[in-house]
Amino acid sequence: MLLRLVGKISNVDERFSKNKPISSGCLAMGTAKLNSTITISFIDLGNLCRHPLAFVIGLAMLVISNFGCNATTQRQNIAGRAAFERGQHAQAINAFQQVLNRDPKNADAYYNLAACYYDMGKTKQSKQFVDQAEQLYRQAISHNGQHVDAHRGLVGLLIETQREKFAFDVLEGWRQRNPQSAAPIIELARVYQEYGDNTRATDLLADALKIDGRSTRALKAMGHIRELQGQNQLALDNYRRALQINQLDQNAAAKVASLQNLIQTGNAGSGTTQQRYGNSAPYLVR
Repeated sequence: MLLRLVGKISNVDERFSKNKPISSGCLAMGTAKLNSTITISFIDLGNLCRHPLAFVIGLAMLVISNFGCNATTQRQNIAGRAAFERGQHAQAINAFQQVLNRDPKNADAYYNLAACYYDMGKTKQSKQFVDQAEQLYRQAISHNGQHVDAHRGLVGLLIETQREKFAFDVLEGWRQRNPQSAAPIIELARVYQEYGDNTRATDLLADALKIDGRSTRALKAMGHIRELQGQNQLALDNYRRALQINQLDQNAAAKVASLQNLIQTGNAGSGTTQQRYGNSAPYLVR
Protein backbone atom coordinates (compact mmCIF):
# COMPACT_ATOMS: atom_id res chain seq x y z
CA MET A 1 0.00 0.00 0.00
CA LEU A 2 1.13 3.48 -0.79
CA LEU A 3 1.59 6.13 1.88
CA ARG A 4 1.74 9.72 0.81
CA LEU A 5 3.46 12.26 3.01
CA VAL A 6 2.35 15.77 3.85
CA GLY A 7 2.71 18.04 0.86
CA LYS A 8 1.44 15.70 -1.86
CA ILE A 9 4.55 13.53 -1.96
CA SER A 10 3.61 10.23 -3.55
CA ASN A 11 5.23 7.01 -4.69
CA VAL A 12 2.60 6.26 -7.30
CA ASP A 13 4.96 7.48 -10.00
CA GLU A 14 7.87 5.25 -9.05
CA ARG A 15 6.30 1.81 -9.33
CA PHE A 16 3.04 -0.04 -9.46
CA SER A 17 2.04 -0.64 -5.85
CA LYS A 18 -0.84 -0.67 -3.37
CA ASN A 19 -2.30 2.29 -1.58
CA LYS A 20 -1.98 3.70 1.91
CA PRO A 21 -3.29 6.86 3.47
CA ILE A 22 -2.14 10.14 2.02
CA SER A 23 -1.97 13.64 3.40
CA SER A 24 -3.43 16.87 2.12
CA GLY A 25 -4.14 20.38 3.25
CA CYS A 26 -7.54 22.02 3.73
CA LEU A 27 -9.32 23.34 0.70
CA ALA A 28 -9.38 27.11 0.49
CA MET A 29 -12.09 28.56 2.67
CA GLY A 30 -14.83 30.52 0.93
CA THR A 31 -15.56 33.01 3.70
CA ALA A 32 -13.90 34.72 6.61
CA LYS A 33 -15.91 35.64 9.68
CA LEU A 34 -14.81 38.86 11.34
CA ASN A 35 -17.34 38.43 14.13
CA SER A 36 -20.68 36.80 14.80
CA THR A 37 -22.58 39.12 12.47
CA ILE A 38 -20.21 40.06 9.63
CA THR A 39 -19.15 37.54 6.98
CA ILE A 40 -16.94 38.57 4.07
CA SER A 41 -17.30 36.46 0.93
CA PHE A 42 -14.95 36.15 -2.05
CA ILE A 43 -17.78 37.09 -4.41
CA ASP A 44 -18.56 40.38 -2.62
CA LEU A 45 -15.54 42.15 -4.06
CA GLY A 46 -17.45 45.22 -5.19
CA ASN A 47 -18.71 45.94 -1.71
CA LEU A 48 -15.28 45.27 -0.22
CA CYS A 49 -13.64 47.70 -2.60
CA ARG A 50 -15.93 50.41 -1.29
CA HIS A 51 -14.74 49.58 2.23
CA PRO A 52 -10.93 49.25 2.02
CA LEU A 53 -10.46 48.66 5.74
CA ALA A 54 -12.95 45.83 5.74
CA PHE A 55 -11.23 44.38 2.68
CA VAL A 56 -7.80 44.43 4.36
CA ILE A 57 -9.15 42.93 7.57
CA GLY A 58 -11.09 40.30 5.66
CA LEU A 59 -8.10 39.33 3.57
CA ALA A 60 -5.92 39.06 6.67
CA MET A 61 -8.52 36.88 8.37
CA LEU A 62 -8.70 34.62 5.33
CA VAL A 63 -4.94 34.14 5.31
CA ILE A 64 -4.83 33.45 9.02
CA SER A 65 -7.84 31.13 8.84
CA ASN A 66 -6.42 29.12 5.94
CA PHE A 67 -3.04 28.92 7.64
CA GLY A 68 -4.65 27.56 10.78
CA CYS A 69 -6.73 25.13 8.76
CA ASN A 70 -3.70 23.79 6.90
CA ALA A 71 -1.64 23.49 10.07
CA THR A 72 -4.42 21.64 11.86
CA THR A 73 -5.02 19.35 8.90
CA GLN A 74 -1.33 18.56 8.60
CA ARG A 75 -1.16 17.67 12.28
CA GLN A 76 -4.15 15.40 11.90
CA ASN A 77 -2.71 13.77 8.79
CA ILE A 78 0.63 13.21 10.48
CA ALA A 79 -1.12 11.69 13.47
CA GLY A 80 -3.24 9.51 11.22
CA ARG A 81 -0.27 8.34 9.21
CA ALA A 82 1.75 7.51 12.33
CA ALA A 83 -1.18 5.60 13.82
CA PHE A 84 -1.71 3.69 10.58
CA GLU A 85 1.96 2.68 10.44
CA ARG A 86 1.67 1.39 14.03
CA GLY A 87 -1.38 -0.63 13.07
CA GLN A 88 -3.61 1.55 15.24
CA HIS A 89 -6.48 1.81 12.82
CA ALA A 90 -8.98 3.33 15.25
CA GLN A 91 -6.65 6.25 16.01
CA ALA A 92 -5.86 6.70 12.32
CA ILE A 93 -9.54 6.73 11.39
CA ASN A 94 -10.25 9.27 14.14
CA ALA A 95 -7.52 11.59 12.83
CA PHE A 96 -8.63 11.34 9.22
CA GLN A 97 -12.27 11.76 10.24
CA GLN A 98 -11.34 15.04 11.88
CA VAL A 99 -9.94 16.22 8.54
CA LEU A 100 -13.20 15.25 6.89
CA ASN A 101 -15.21 17.00 9.59
CA ARG A 102 -13.36 20.22 8.81
CA ASP A 103 -13.73 19.77 5.06
CA PRO A 104 -16.65 17.46 4.09
CA LYS A 105 -15.67 17.57 0.40
CA ASN A 106 -12.03 16.61 0.91
CA ALA A 107 -11.47 13.67 -1.46
CA ASP A 108 -8.16 12.80 0.20
CA ALA A 109 -9.91 12.41 3.56
CA TYR A 110 -12.37 9.95 2.06
CA TYR A 111 -9.49 8.11 0.43
CA ASN A 112 -7.52 7.94 3.69
CA LEU A 113 -10.50 6.49 5.53
CA ALA A 114 -11.08 3.99 2.72
CA ALA A 115 -7.47 2.81 2.88
CA CYS A 116 -7.76 2.30 6.65
CA TYR A 117 -11.04 0.39 6.46
CA TYR A 118 -9.81 -1.77 3.60
CA ASP A 119 -6.64 -2.66 5.49
CA MET A 120 -8.77 -3.57 8.51
CA GLY A 121 -11.14 -5.53 6.32
CA LYS A 122 -8.34 -7.66 4.94
CA THR A 123 -6.63 -8.07 8.31
CA LYS A 124 -9.82 -9.00 10.17
CA GLN A 125 -11.46 -10.67 7.16
CA SER A 126 -14.43 -8.37 7.65
CA LYS A 127 -16.79 -7.92 4.71
CA GLN A 128 -18.38 -4.98 6.53
CA PHE A 129 -15.10 -3.06 6.61
CA VAL A 130 -14.36 -3.94 2.97
CA ASP A 131 -17.81 -2.73 1.90
CA GLN A 132 -17.30 0.48 3.86
CA ALA A 133 -13.93 0.97 2.21
CA GLU A 134 -15.50 0.56 -1.23
CA GLN A 135 -18.10 3.23 -0.51
CA LEU A 136 -15.43 5.61 0.78
CA TYR A 137 -13.29 5.10 -2.33
CA ARG A 138 -16.34 5.90 -4.45
CA GLN A 139 -17.04 9.01 -2.38
CA ALA A 140 -13.46 10.18 -2.90
CA ILE A 141 -13.93 9.79 -6.66
CA SER A 142 -17.28 11.57 -6.56
CA HIS A 143 -15.58 14.60 -5.00
CA ASN A 144 -12.55 14.42 -7.28
CA GLY A 145 -13.04 12.59 -10.54
CA GLN A 146 -9.28 12.71 -11.22
CA HIS A 147 -8.20 11.20 -7.88
CA VAL A 148 -5.65 8.64 -9.08
CA ASP A 149 -5.11 6.90 -5.74
CA ALA A 150 -8.84 6.51 -5.11
CA HIS A 151 -9.32 4.91 -8.52
CA ARG A 152 -6.33 2.68 -7.85
CA GLY A 153 -7.61 1.69 -4.42
CA LEU A 154 -11.12 0.94 -5.70
CA VAL A 155 -9.81 -1.11 -8.62
CA GLY A 156 -7.53 -3.13 -6.34
CA LEU A 157 -10.42 -3.78 -3.95
CA LEU A 158 -12.72 -4.92 -6.74
CA ILE A 159 -10.13 -7.28 -8.22
CA GLU A 160 -9.20 -8.73 -4.84
CA THR A 161 -12.88 -9.36 -4.09
CA GLN A 162 -13.33 -11.27 -7.37
CA ARG A 163 -15.14 -8.46 -9.19
CA GLU A 164 -12.61 -8.13 -11.93
CA LYS A 165 -15.04 -7.01 -14.63
CA PHE A 166 -16.28 -4.14 -12.47
CA ALA A 167 -12.69 -3.08 -11.81
CA PHE A 168 -11.97 -2.74 -15.51
CA ASP A 169 -15.31 -1.00 -16.01
CA VAL A 170 -14.23 1.63 -13.43
CA LEU A 171 -11.03 2.32 -15.35
CA GLU A 172 -12.74 2.29 -18.74
CA GLY A 173 -15.43 4.66 -17.47
CA TRP A 174 -12.75 7.01 -16.14
CA ARG A 175 -10.99 6.82 -19.48
CA GLN A 176 -14.14 7.59 -21.48
CA ARG A 177 -15.02 10.55 -19.28
CA ASN A 178 -11.53 11.98 -19.72
CA PRO A 179 -10.35 11.07 -23.25
CA GLN A 180 -7.58 13.69 -23.15
CA SER A 181 -6.13 12.47 -19.85
CA ALA A 182 -3.23 10.03 -19.66
CA ALA A 183 -3.96 9.10 -16.02
CA PRO A 184 -6.65 6.43 -16.56
CA ILE A 185 -4.59 4.79 -19.30
CA ILE A 186 -1.56 4.64 -17.01
CA GLU A 187 -3.69 3.02 -14.30
CA LEU A 188 -5.09 0.53 -16.79
CA ALA A 189 -1.53 -0.30 -17.82
CA ARG A 190 -0.66 -0.79 -14.15
CA VAL A 191 -3.33 -3.46 -13.78
CA TYR A 192 -2.21 -5.32 -16.89
CA GLN A 193 1.38 -5.22 -15.65
CA GLU A 194 0.30 -6.62 -12.30
CA TYR A 195 -1.31 -9.51 -14.16
CA GLY A 196 2.00 -10.07 -15.93
CA ASP A 197 0.78 -8.80 -19.32
CA ASN A 198 3.70 -6.49 -20.01
CA THR A 199 2.98 -6.32 -23.73
CA ARG A 200 -0.49 -4.87 -23.20
CA ALA A 201 0.86 -2.61 -20.45
CA THR A 202 3.57 -1.13 -22.66
CA ASP A 203 1.07 -0.59 -25.50
CA LEU A 204 -1.19 1.35 -23.13
CA LEU A 205 1.70 3.40 -21.78
CA ALA A 206 2.67 4.26 -25.35
CA ASP A 207 -0.90 5.48 -25.85
CA ALA A 208 -0.64 7.54 -22.66
CA LEU A 209 2.57 9.16 -23.89
CA LYS A 210 0.87 10.08 -27.17
CA ILE A 211 -1.61 12.08 -25.09
CA ASP A 212 0.99 13.53 -22.74
CA GLY A 213 4.56 13.11 -23.89
CA ARG A 214 5.81 14.78 -20.71
CA SER A 215 4.05 12.44 -18.31
CA THR A 216 6.76 11.38 -15.89
CA ARG A 217 4.38 8.80 -14.44
CA ALA A 218 4.04 7.09 -17.82
CA LEU A 219 7.77 7.33 -18.52
CA LYS A 220 8.72 5.85 -15.16
CA ALA A 221 6.06 3.17 -15.42
CA MET A 222 7.49 2.23 -18.82
CA GLY A 223 10.97 2.24 -17.34
CA HIS A 224 9.80 0.00 -14.52
CA ILE A 225 8.45 -2.59 -16.94
CA ARG A 226 11.57 -2.48 -19.11
CA GLU A 227 13.67 -2.92 -15.99
CA LEU A 228 11.65 -5.98 -14.95
CA GLN A 229 12.16 -7.39 -18.43
CA GLY A 230 15.91 -6.92 -18.15
CA GLN A 231 15.93 -4.26 -20.90
CA ASN A 232 18.13 -1.94 -18.92
CA GLN A 233 19.11 0.44 -21.73
CA LEU A 234 15.49 1.07 -22.69
CA ALA A 235 14.61 1.49 -19.02
CA LEU A 236 17.48 3.96 -18.60
CA ASP A 237 16.23 5.98 -21.56
CA ASN A 238 12.76 6.21 -20.01
CA TYR A 239 14.08 7.27 -16.60
CA ARG A 240 16.42 9.82 -18.19
CA ARG A 241 13.53 11.42 -20.05
CA ALA A 242 11.54 11.59 -16.83
CA LEU A 243 14.49 13.19 -15.06
CA GLN A 244 14.94 15.74 -17.84
CA ILE A 245 11.32 16.78 -17.37
CA ASN A 246 11.58 16.93 -13.59
CA GLN A 247 15.15 17.36 -12.43
CA LEU A 248 14.04 17.22 -8.79
CA ASP A 249 12.66 13.69 -9.15
CA GLN A 250 14.84 11.75 -6.72
CA ASN A 251 13.38 8.40 -7.68
CA ALA A 252 14.17 8.91 -11.37
CA ALA A 253 17.67 10.12 -10.46
CA ALA A 254 18.28 7.02 -8.33
CA LYS A 255 17.05 4.76 -11.12
CA VAL A 256 19.31 6.46 -13.66
CA ALA A 257 22.35 6.04 -11.41
CA SER A 258 21.52 2.41 -10.64
CA LEU A 259 20.92 1.43 -14.25
CA GLN A 260 24.02 3.24 -15.45
CA ASN A 261 26.03 1.21 -12.95
CA LEU A 262 24.40 -2.04 -14.07
CA ILE A 263 25.11 -1.30 -17.73
CA GLN A 264 28.72 -0.24 -17.08
CA THR A 265 29.44 -3.36 -15.03
CA GLY A 266 27.77 -5.61 -17.57
CA ASN A 267 25.18 -6.83 -15.09
CA ALA A 268 22.00 -7.55 -17.00
CA GLY A 269 19.82 -7.56 -13.90
CA SER A 270 17.27 -10.13 -12.84
CA GLY A 271 14.81 -9.58 -15.65
CA THR A 272 12.03 -11.01 -13.48
CA THR A 273 8.40 -10.00 -13.87
CA GLN A 274 6.50 -9.13 -10.69
CA GLN A 275 2.86 -10.15 -10.68
CA ARG A 276 0.44 -9.08 -8.00
CA TYR A 277 -2.73 -10.80 -9.19
CA GLY A 278 -1.35 -14.09 -10.49
CA ASN A 279 -1.42 -15.62 -13.95
CA SER A 280 -5.14 -15.49 -14.71
CA ALA A 281 -5.92 -13.27 -17.69
CA PRO A 282 -7.81 -10.10 -16.73
CA TYR A 283 -11.13 -8.98 -18.13
CA LEU A 284 -9.99 -7.39 -21.35
CA VAL A 285 -10.84 -3.86 -22.36
CA ARG A 286 -9.67 -3.22 -25.91
